[in-house]
Amino acid sequence: MKKQIIILFTLSQIWGQSVNASLTIYKDGFGLIKQPVTWDVNAGSNTIKYDRLTNGMYADSPFLDLQNVDVYTQRLNQNIFSSNKLFHKKLGERVELKLSGEKSISGTLLEYSPSQITIQTKSHIQSFFRNNINYISVKKDDEVPQLRPILSWNIVTKNAGTTQGNLIYMSGGFDWNAKYRMIMLDESNKAILIPEAFVKNNSDLSFSKLSLQLVEGNLNRVRHEYVGAPMAKSARSMMAMEADMGYAGAAPERENLGDYYIYSIPNDLELRANESITVRLYDAREISYKKTYLFENYEQAQREEPLVVEIKIDNTEENNLNLPLPQGTIELYQSMKNGQLEFLGEDRLKQVPKGATAKLIAGRAFDVVGKRRVLNYDRQRKSEEASIEIKITNTKNQDANVKVIEKISGDWVIRDESTMYMKEDASTIYFPITVSANSEMFVTYTYRKEWK
Repeated sequence: MKKQIIILFTLSQIWGQSVNASLTIYKDGFGLIKQPVTWDVNAGSNTIKYDRLTNGMYADSPFLDLQNVDVYTQRLNQNIFSSNKLFHKKLGERVELKLSGEKSISGTLLEYSPSQITIQTKSHIQSFFRNNINYISVKKDDEVPQLRPILSWNIVTKNAGTTQGNLIYMSGGFDWNAKYRMIMLDESNKAILIPEAFVKNNSDLSFSKLSLQLVEGNLNRVRHEYVGAPMAKSARSMMAMEADMGYAGAAPERENLGDYYIYSIPNDLELRANESITVRLYDAREISYKKTYLFENYEQAQREEPLVVEIKIDNTEENNLNLPLPQGTIELYQSMKNGQLEFLGEDRLKQVPKGATAKLIAGRAFDVVGKRRVLNYDRQRKSEEASIEIKITNTKNQDANVKVIEKISGDWVIRDESTMYMKEDASTIYFPITVSANSEMFVTYTYRKEWK
């Protein structure tokens, strides 16, 4: 029988460190890790081990792709050290504990529960509430505590030497989202669009010399059991607070991944455990946008309020875009004459395919106000008629493009309209108007509904 050897592969002297890995992060809070691995093996049967795994690894996902090697079995050892496991294992053995403000006491451990500990001394059986105990100690075992999950494989190779390949597995604890900054230039319809990606590593594994890919799209998935290395909640919170944010300057390469898009970040990155990082999705570019003020109402509504500000961006080649824009958030800024930027609002951006138009809501205008009145309303047993007056006041020094939206349910007709209207769907019409600077404009119409 050929001799079996055991080799533990130590990737780095730094605890919880991955080097030269490739990480693909999806929008559903998980990632695919492709970790290069190398072992020196003997001819015949070998057992190899690896322990630089994330605490969110899907237990059934890892597989080993090695050159010139037959992999017979794969084992996942999750027997991670915990004090509860240790002291339950020590029931019936001698322990020493120290009570608050008292001397230490020793005896045989009879009970170890979340609320109390019971020991037997020479003359008594005593129970103590755990919150009154400073410490409890027990004689150390010769066995080295296991602090991380360990993967091991039984492999067979014909020749001795070096074998290398990739350990591939899926893991939770990773996420990314698109983040756009749109800087509006003066009072023109020009802006600078900066598309970025906000990437989060919520795992306990740090990565150096990392190759990073980001996938836009939602994949069909099934439920997985994941490995959870123990970590105190307070420790997790502290690590999250200490995480810093960096920027990678070069824009990634983009290619199709089946029905999805994958963005390959060109830099080798460092992404530490519980850290976030911001990278560029595309180079910043100057674009044009269209601003429209919206005033939307329903049948008998009467009110006066500032108008909603809508921003439209055409994702076209003529607008210096024509790019697949991933879902994310967009922040709007105004470039002031003194060179400073001022925040104007933010909105969520849905996926915007090439050739489509993105619509954003920036907030409400201070200087463009709408007032709606119902001048006449007459409801009969089989009909209803109402006359509407809408006044738009623009106190800005520039003309305002306004879309007056009216929601009318049922079977209706419009008459006596003061300006042209468009029918958007069965229950929506709108009046596209331009209100000159420092002026006001009225829109009037009558709708009539009949039923049997």
